[in-house]
Amino acid sequence: PLRKLLAEYRWKWAVIVPPVIALLALPWAEEIWIAWHFNQLCKDAGVHVVRQVEVEGFADDTSRSSRVGLKPGLLYSDPKSLAEFDKAGYRFKEYMLEDGGVWHVERHSDGVYGSILEHPMARYHYKHAYQPKAYMQAESMGWKTNKEETRVLDSETGEVLGRDTRYIRYSNAVEWLWVRFFGHGTSGCSGPLDQPEKGKRVGQIYQYVLIPKKVRI
Repeated sequence: PLRKLLAEYRWKWAVIVPPVIALLALPWAEEIWIAWHFNQLCKDAGVHVVRQVEVEGFADDTSRSSRVGLKPGLLYSDPKSLAEFDKAGYRFKEYMLEDGGVWHVERHSDGVYGSILEHPMARYHYKHAYQPKAYMQAESMGWKTNKEETRVLDSETGEVLGRDTRYIRYSNAVEWLWVRFFGHGTSGCSGPLDQPEKGKRVGQIYQYVLIPKKVRI
């Protein structure tokens, strides 16, 4: 019927063909844009250390929990648990709480003690670069691309001492129609795509930046 209609009204070709071509080209154009933009973003991915500092401890603000159930005082003193704590090398760690308080865990000669503080004692903080809500750390970087980044900050100066950056891309609209039935349809880069060795990790970003100070307990 379409062929018969176009044979009778040839001028309709000029009306129908351009939008049909545009419609067919749209998914390819979308994929080209997403792939190019993702490749450009990935050049910035990886572990970036600006400066290292020696510390006795730091504050972890990557996941806040409630103070309900926390019991200040001696947490443990058995050799196995102490060995695990000492292995990290820090004398203390602080964990930010949902209400703004701080769960302070510190090594003493006879064991590890916990206490609740109203404000962090640590100068250096390990946190997400973007976290408007408790479980939202992915920052939009444009059409179907996100960034996830953790940082170590100097709370006194605001300086970023180091960051670990990862980018994520999503499938184009046509691929998403079928790929969602087989998986999440995303891919990510933890380093430049042409330098896979930079995507490797030996720990969290704070382990690259915050060097445990040897303190006699």
